[in-house]
Amino acid sequence: MKELYSGKFAPITDTIGFLHCDAKRAVAAFLDWQNDIQSTRGVALSASCIAGDFSSAIKALLPLTSVERRRYLFAPTDSNWTVFLDNGHKGTDAFSHLSYLAEKLACKAVRMTYVSEGSEDRYPATILEIYGPYKTDFLNIVRSISCAVDGGRWVFSAEGEVQPFESVERYAERLIKNRFPGEMLETYLSQLGIRAFEEGFYMPSNMQATLVKKEGPIAPSAREFELICK
Repeated sequence: MKELYSGKFAPITDTIGFLHCDAKRAVAAFLDWQNDIQSTRGVALSASCIAGDFSSAIKALLPLTSVERRRYLFAPTDSNWTVFLDNGHKGTDAFSHLSYLAEKLACKAVRMTYVSEGSEDRYPATILEIYGPYKTDFLNIVRSISCAVDGGRWVFSAEGEVQPFESVERYAERLIKNRFPGEMLETYLSQLGIRAFEEGFYMPSNMQATLVKKEGPIAPSAREFELICK
C-alpha cells in the first residue's frame, strides 16, 4: 500500500493528526494554549493563511527543525476533520498536541502513522490512536493499536476500548506484521470519516490552511533541515 503522496513528504506525513472540529476553532485553541507557554521565553506566535493545494501547505512547514518545533499546520478537509502537522525533523508530534486539544475543545482526535516496508531510513509502522475529551485508564487515550518494527523486530499492541469497526480476529495472525497492515488502518480511518491516503481529501477548492509560526528565540542546539522531495 502506498503512503500519502507516495512518501514524497516523509517524514512530515509519516504521522498525521486529525481534530474533529472546525479548523478556525482548532487554531484559536492552539494559539490560546501556546501563547501562554511561549511568552515566558520571549516567543510570539503568528498565524497566516496558506492558499493552494495540500502539497503547497505542507511545503510551508519548511525548514524542519530539531529540538524545538517552530511551525504548525492546520488544514481543512472535505469532512468535519481538521489536519494537524508540524515541522519536527523526525515527523509530527501528534500525541502531545492532539491529546491536549481534544480535552480543551471537547472533541475527538486521531493520530495515524504509516511507514511502509522498504522505506529508506525509516522503520515500518502502522499506528492508530484515538483521543477523547475525557480521562481514561491512560490519560485520554480511548484506543491505541500499533504494529511496528522496534529494536529490529515487529511488535504489536492493542490497548483501550475496542471500536465497533475493528477486525479483532486479525490480531491473532501468526506473522506479527500482518496483524495491523496499512490496508486495515485505511479501513479503520474510513469508518471514522477520514480518507487519509487520498490527496483529494485535503484542502477542498477555495479553502485555505493556517500556518502558525513561532517568532523569537529558538533553542540554542536546534538545527534546521531541508526536505529532499523524492
